[in-house]
Amino acid sequence: MVSDKPAKDMTTFHHDEIQRQLKIQTSRDPQLWSIFALTLLVLASGLMAARDSHFLSQVVFCLVALVALFNVYSVDQRRTLSSTRLQLIQELALNDTLATLSYLDPLTQAINRQSMDVVVGRELMRANRLGTDVTFLLMEARHASKLGGESSGQKTDSLLLAGAGKLLRTTFRGLDIVVRYSHDTFLIVMPDTNQQQAEMALSRLANELDTWNLSNAAGLELVLSHGMASYVKGALIEDVVRAAARKMVVKKNAKGTFLPSFLPGTGMPQDCHSPMAAIASQPS
Repeated sequence: MVSDKPAKDMTTFHHDEIQRQLKIQTSRDPQLWSIFALTLLVLASGLMAARDSHFLSQVVFCLVALVALFNVYSVDQRRTLSSTRLQLIQELALNDTLATLSYLDPLTQAINRQSMDVVVGRELMRANRLGTDVTFLLMEARHASKLGGESSGQKTDSLLLAGAGKLLRTTFRGLDIVVRYSHDTFLIVMPDTNQQQAEMALSRLANELDTWNLSNAAGLELVLSHGMASYVKGALIEDVVRAAARKMVVKKNAKGTFLPSFLPGTGMPQDCHSPMAAIASQPS
């Protein structure tokens, strides 16, 4: 895999440069106020000096003209500063948005596989430091028609995967990490969660799945298979994923797939040639 470190370094550099320019623009505010204060001081001094002078009117006219010129300059500078500052803030927001989008899978809006190590790795470092539980759930999303080996079509697959991604993102907590691990497989990383607590989330997911299948306008019938594994301090992400994949294969072979309650039949045929079986069979 080609490293994306140069791209990340460039993004960081651009972000820092925008922040630096914002600080420069902000520092110009006190300069304008200093000029304003100096102008008032000159005006006051001139009026005091010319109080007994025959040229009072000329002095006042010159001082008023000076103040007027300052006001024109100040307004122009404030307009320029505001425009530049707005442009920099917009660039900063766009930069942050692009950085966020680079982590997301465009179809499912889940974290993409390329960014998994960074996003999940950060959470595992926190778990190592605090000694908290982390549970991995591996989810395989399939159309009900594939249970019998039928093809559902590319458009249907895309709609199904987009729906599955949204279902998982909205059903699990905001702090849970949803990753599109492969074409039809999602990885959910649940911080501060043991397996018993994860089972409660799975029960909630089963209910939401039934609701989604009954209510989606496209008439899709989504089936989710899952496997669960707990993170152990020092373990690699792929090791935990393989452990979850093995459990998924066992559940599928034991007919443990989530099936919508209204679908005919139960369980799932044995599928030892599935991608999950290949992942599960890899040595740790």
